[in-house]
Amino acid sequence: MADAYSNKVLSIENLTVSFDTYKGTVHALRNVNLELYQGEILGILGESGSGKSTIAMSIMSLLAENARIEGNISYMGEDYITAETINKSRSKRGKKILDERLRNIRWKGISMVFQGAMNSFNPVYTIGKQIKEVYKIHTTLSDEEIHGKMLETLKYAGLNPTVLERYPHELSGGMKQRAVIAMALALEPSVVIADEPTTGLDVITQAEIISQLKELKRQNIIKTMIIISHDIGVISQLADNMAILYAGTIMEYGNSRDIYTNSKNPYTVKLLSSYPSIRNAKKYVEGIPGSLPDPIDPPKGCRFAPRCYLAKGRCTESEPELIPLGNGHFSACFFTDEIVSDKEAQNKDIRKAEIHDENIIETKELTKYFDLKSSIAGSLFSRDTKFVRAVDHINMEIKRGEILGVVGESGSGKTTFGRTLLKLYEPTSGSIIYKLEGKEIDVAKIGENKKESKETYMEFRKNIQMIFQDPYDSLNPKMTIFDIVSEPILAHKLTKPIDENVSLMQSDDGNEKTKERRLSPSEITDMVREAMIKANIKPPENYFYRYPHELSGGERQRVATARALVLKTKFIVADEPTSMLDVSSRAGFMNMLKSIRMDDKLSVLYISHDIASTYYLSDRIMVMYLGIAVELGKAEDVINRPLHPYTKALIKAVPTPSVDWNPGEIGIIGEIGNAIDVPKGCRFTKRCPYAVEECGVNPPPLRDDGYGHWYLCHFTQDQLNQFKDSHRERFKTTDEQLQ
Repeated sequence: MADAYSNKVLSIENLTVSFDTYKGTVHALRNVNLELYQGEILGILGESGSGKSTIAMSIMSLLAENARIEGNISYMGEDYITAETINKSRSKRGKKILDERLRNIRWKGISMVFQGAMNSFNPVYTIGKQIKEVYKIHTTLSDEEIHGKMLETLKYAGLNPTVLERYPHELSGGMKQRAVIAMALALEPSVVIADEPTTGLDVITQAEIISQLKELKRQNIIKTMIIISHDIGVISQLADNMAILYAGTIMEYGNSRDIYTNSKNPYTVKLLSSYPSIRNAKKYVEGIPGSLPDPIDPPKGCRFAPRCYLAKGRCTESEPELIPLGNGHFSACFFTDEIVSDKEAQNKDIRKAEIHDENIIETKELTKYFDLKSSIAGSLFSRDTKFVRAVDHINMEIKRGEILGVVGESGSGKTTFGRTLLKLYEPTSGSIIYKLEGKEIDVAKIGENKKESKETYMEFRKNIQMIFQDPYDSLNPKMTIFDIVSEPILAHKLTKPIDENVSLMQSDDGNEKTKERRLSPSEITDMVREAMIKANIKPPENYFYRYPHELSGGERQRVATARALVLKTKFIVADEPTSMLDVSSRAGFMNMLKSIRMDDKLSVLYISHDIASTYYLSDRIMVMYLGIAVELGKAEDVINRPLHPYTKALIKAVPTPSVDWNPGEIGIIGEIGNAIDVPKGCRFTKRCPYAVEECGVNPPPLRDDGYGHWYLCHFTQDQLNQFKDSHRERFKTTDEQLQ
């Protein structure tokens, strides 16, 4: 390590962190040892709950008051975090000494890009005021000097100076993330810690942030960096060396290329094989069975043993040490010689699903506009109204047993389309035709004011459900898991025949109908148990009386799935269901959804900006941009042979978990616009490198390849290829274009 880089900047020795809680002591980190040298980028990879962010918070000394620390953290050879300094800091004098020491290290020596750019800024202050605060606290510069420094920092981050006068809510997700990076670079720190810098961003924005960080490192503006992520693709693009973390312990450490090509720990092997790729044919992604151990009562021996495919008796009796394997490669495993890449799992073919010819749902010219007054004065004194064209004249169909993936950047209208399909949003115009067992219902025309319409609507709602994006917000924290999953049964007042043979009674209109009764508690329990088993929550009885906060993110999303399935639903809208999950939980969730689709002939609208997972799950893919569908076709065709310029850029921006991956010129300009002032012609015209005058004036025609794969564009594929060859400079994404 010391030979490869100039000198040691940061050192972590035997770091052990625990938290005292009313339930017991949570063991977050155990004997973590890491060294960071000038010029190095260290990636820390692991599942959620592994302790990655705890390492970052320990370095910044931002742990909660109930934290207990053992070990040392030193910066430039000087210990500043030790058990002694932390204990002394509990007194006023000791805290003052530590704060003074940290003031000279934070932001000047070590700065941090915190997880979740959306919540990193104070919403009531401008971006400029918040960046200026860093200079005011840590320097004696004048206001004029600070302004000059801020302009320079914004340039590094690829932002226009006008950003300083704007509020956080006025910036897109990508611009907020770059503004957070600008703040972290303000005082030219020696070390930058980036905690999940691309989480929640779409692939285009993610590619731009990765490119920005690479360029800042190349220019030596970022000198040394720690990047923390559960996204294998992001780590592979940025890190020179990697530390694989599991349940608070380092399982493997070494050069990124060595770890990707020659993993020597079973956890690393399974973690890398949990990531679906769009570069290869569809293959089964196994994931890692089980979940992280209880941090209050961790297992004896190797913490990964309960989930490990190589585990033997020795693994449950003693804990393996991190042993050197040569060339700076270390692994904590007793059986490193027996480890091979997980080829068997990677070579499994995906079972073919049976897709019926019958459509279960289709839309005809479906439109959803949100009316928006141009100003407060306009809302009072003018009738002029502007509209957000969230969904604009979309035609599509989903067959029984089919999974249709919907992809696009944030702001494309994906979620609005899904919610309008369920009639959670009232359509502005168009039709939603739902078909089941010979019945055909135009859902868009259903009203709830009449009894007949309400009954029809409730029948529709019973058969079409939604899995929401955030498993932390979509479950009531005051309800047990049993109550959450059983709630739809009670809401729909499910009944069953008293005598399934001939028991009939007279209805109000004189027709005969079967006598029915409410379901008994035992019958409701059976339905809940069945739904939870389908959602792979086993054994379900162990979860009945637990609360959402007691579950992991993956388990919560499975509970949300069980709730959607408990009514024997025929169609589900899954809105970004894996965006909050780490890579192994993501694989498990996707396989669960595929299995349910196979067994129950379930139809799914799968909404995501994760194109790799969409490719893995979907039979067909629809690409949306600013409220319209710009391309639709079989998943393999859309991924391997994209036709629309926007789709081509999306596919190119998807990171591959390989240190050799380079997206090159993505071929897209700037960020997605708003859906209010849209162009008269092609919606993509302002960002398209192929665009000519006609594109902004006339709507593009639909071009079909004759095999169900179509796109909206003024140009044929031959014309696009010829244009690219003759106008190659247009496809270079410059800093000016990013602004």
